[in-house]
Order: sequence, then structure tokens, then C-alpha cells
Amino acid sequence: MAVTIGQVAQLIEKLAPKFWAEEWDNVGLLVGSGSAQVERILIALDGTLEVVEEAREFGAQLIIAHHPIMFRPLKNLRSDNAAAKIPLLLLNHQIGYYAVHTNLDQSRLSSSFTLGEILDLKEIKLLEEKVSEGTKNLQSNIIPSNLPDEARGYGVIGYLERPEKLEIVWQNFLERLKKSNIYAHPYDLTGVRLAGSLQKEIRKVAIVNGSGGRFVPKALFKGVDLLITGDVDHHAVLDALEGGMAVGDLGHFLSEAPMLQALNYYLSSERALQRVEFKVSKSNSSPWR
Repeated sequence: MAVTIGQVAQLIEKLAPKFWAEEWDNVGLLVGSGSAQVERILIALDGTLEVVEEAREFGAQLIIAHHPIMFRPLKNLRSDNAAAKIPLLLLNHQIGYYAVHTNLDQSRLSSSFTLGEILDLKEIKLLEEKVSEGTKNLQSNIIPSNLPDEARGYGVIGYLERPEKLEIVWQNFLERLKKSNIYAHPYDLTGVRLAGSLQKEIRKVAIVNGSGGRFVPKALFKGVDLLITGDVDHHAVLDALEGGMAVGDLGHFLSEAPMLQALNYYLSSERALQRVEFKVSKSNSSPWR
């Protein structure tokens, strides 16, 4: 039996319901028809021109992306309107576009969990917890088992097995990233940044995928020694350092890309989607060099 985009959307929303998304966000099926049949799906972080072309070459009928392609209403669909360029390409190639953004960030597939496993954090809890029903019985081989089924929220917090100097913790973390399989493709770690005394003892660690600067006050309040996130601005880093907390900045892409592999595992393991071919984008990577 043929699979439709609507059926794929239902499985995604079982994991990350749309109502979890922030009010300012724009998630769900943004381009295409829920009744359209799908045989191939491309998974990406961003809906770039390169990703659309990759989807076309792959023969995909759907792109599932973390970041929405439209935050503000389009005033027209003219070819000379830069904001309309990608939606028009998708329509021309008959490729649907489904965005799962801040709702995925709060789910069990959040990169925060995966990065926490890379550091082998103990006693993992959510950094900012919210509670909702409807997430029970989710199965994944990469989610922690010590959290209640109904828990959701942003970021994680946990402990290293023993205190280590910041220099050692950061070096070990980056080496584990390079050797791990949490990324579908090998990515260059150029551009990662670290702020704080290299001799500082680290035991309590918080991780927030994406732009996590707003979590600096919460992490400080919870006595975190090291916050690992992406896109931390100058003033947030100064606030962290003044509070005695080190900051590791992976950049936005590297901190969120593990979710692509996690989403790929989750969807490809669904019995209803066994006839669908999935691919994690190769063209989508960090724009920084």
C-alpha cells in the first residue's frame, strides 16, 4: 500500500506534536499535499537551494527539515522574490516540505540527549522541563530510559563520572564526536569555540542544541560548570564567565545535526514506512568555514 505525506506527518507528530512548538514557530507541512504519495524522503537541517536540488536528484517527494523555510507570510510568489524562490522550486519539482523545529527540540530525539551520551553524562535530567501527555510508548535506541515518558523540554543536565579539567573534557568531547556515528556524514569541526579557564574543574554539564544563549541564567542557577550549545553571543558568554561557568560553542549546525540521524533511525524503523527510502542530506552542512 502506498504511503502518503500525511501518514509520515502523523508518525512525526506522534513523536513531536505540533502544539509543542513555540508560538513564533512555523512547523508542519509547509509545501505540498498530505494526500501525495511518497517513496523517497530527504532529511535535512535547512531547506537550502542545494538541499532542494539534492532532493530532486534523489527523486524525493518530501523533504523533512528541522528549520522552516517560511517564518513570515509571503506577499507574492514571484520568481524575483527571494523569499519565494525555494517554495516555488519545491512546487515546480512537486516536492513537499515538512518542518519539525522547536517541537523536535523538546522531544526524545533532541541532539542534547545524543551529545550527553557522547560525554557519558550520569543522572541526566532536562534542563528546562515541560510536561505533556501523548508521548508514551515511543521506542528509540538512542533515548535515555531514566526519564518519565511524559517528560519533554529543552536541553539536558548531568554529571561527569569524575571531575576533570576543562581542557581535558573539551578535548575528549571533540575526539568522541569525530569517532562517533551520531552524524550521518563526517563534518568538519572547524569553528568550535571554548570560553573559560582550561584548568577549571568540570563535573556538572548542561547541553542545549541550537542557539542556547538564553539558557545561560538557568544553567548558572543550577550550578552548571560547563554549558555546551551553539551560537552563544558575546554578552551571554561574559555573563557565563562572570558566574563561573565555562561555555563550549559547537555552532548551530553541529549542535543540531545529530537529530537528522536520530530522525532517520526513528522513521526508517517504523513498520508503516518500510517501503519508503530515506536519506540524510549530504549537501547540507555548516555555512561557516
